[in-house]
Amino acid sequence: MKTIALCHHYSLTFHGGGERFLIDAANQLTKAGYKVNIYALPFERKPTKLKDLRKEVEYKENFIHRIQDADVIYIIYAPLVHRFFIGDVPRIGSFHAFVFLKELQSIEVRTMGYVDFLKKFGFSRFISRIFFDKFKENELCCFDALHVINKEVLKLFNCKEKVYYVPNWIDTSRFKPLDGKDSKFTVLYSGRRAKGFSTFIKIADLLKMKGINFIAVGPDLVNVRNVRNLGFISNADYLARLYSRVHLLVYTSTIDVFPLTLLEVSACGTPIVALPTKAIQGLDLPIFYATSVKDFATVICKLQNLWTGKREEYFDLCKRMRIEVGKYDLKNVFPKFLKMLKEVASNAVS
Repeated sequence: MKTIALCHHYSLTFHGGGERFLIDAANQLTKAGYKVNIYALPFERKPTKLKDLRKEVEYKENFIHRIQDADVIYIIYAPLVHRFFIGDVPRIGSFHAFVFLKELQSIEVRTMGYVDFLKKFGFSRFISRIFFDKFKENELCCFDALHVINKEVLKLFNCKEKVYYVPNWIDTSRFKPLDGKDSKFTVLYSGRRAKGFSTFIKIADLLKMKGINFIAVGPDLVNVRNVRNLGFISNADYLARLYSRVHLLVYTSTIDVFPLTLLEVSACGTPIVALPTKAIQGLDLPIFYATSVKDFATVICKLQNLWTGKREEYFDLCKRMRIEVGKYDLKNVFPKFLKMLKEVASNAVS
């Protein structure tokens, strides 16, 4: 295997989880000596430059791509549009989107009917879900192998194609405790508005008299009452310092497959409270769980009390977060990703 094609149905300028993963995968493969080409559809294009992508990686955006010079094609799956990447070489379909993995989501999303799903998540996701529900087997047969990033997904696929479980990775030499904790107990929200920002606001309102600093980072957030928005932060070093300084990440998202933010925050030695979805439980990290605004508030107060009255116990928890996330370190996981690509490229698929 010499040349790898990485394909995505969104422009990498969108800079969500899937886009960040492809950029990092391309960079790591290039460092390992492979030629990497990225092919993307021009959906969700933003007027920004791809500063993080190594110059050796060739990046192309178009509605149809004819791929002729690759040994393996790796595609982040979306219904039908994966057929816009044309090439007679082994293909891997990778599942990064919550739409096709409803079993991993919150009870609210798992039990949501089509009409409510349409209202909440929009037309394109609605059509994608319906199509996948009805034509799942036909779609999976288009690939020589499937890649899942959360071990819980392995229970959902029972097909003739080879299914690889390789989680996303993080560089724990970059995401690590870089600063001491702020003197005032600080709680962080990180993500887009749709990831549960309204719930975070309710939590902050409930605890407005508790002397807690509530801050948020994300591309489409606003300053709301006692929540201070720091805007969109893409610089990994700046993020690592922020994650290191806060005392707790409150993660209120109801839709996830593999929330990389949780790994990054854990690596920086910061505790987390989140909804008990299978996607998050599948990470096997020492995360606190909550199912309501009141539950989240209770956990926040518990951690605040540890910080103020039992600081040694609080820092023991921080150390445990850092230790447990080590299984997702780049050095441990990337070789498994590379092995998958090599096996599929050589048709070594059982």
